[in-house]
Amino acid sequence: MAHSPEIPERYVCTNCLVVSVGVVEHADGDHRYEPPARCGACGEDAFVMEERYPQHAE
Repeated sequence: MAHSPEIPERYVCTNCLVVSVGVVEHADGDHRYEPPARCGACGEDAFVMEERYPQHAE
């Protein structure tokens, strides 16, 4: 069976709406995704997970 790559979490900047891939954080032999420290497009630091964006935008 072929390995299927993991799809990383994506975050939407609440200021300019650019989508960024989460930063991998390693802990206890596992990993998780965290939002970037700053948006690469506008420099803001407020993000919402892509899957939650539709509720955030209402």
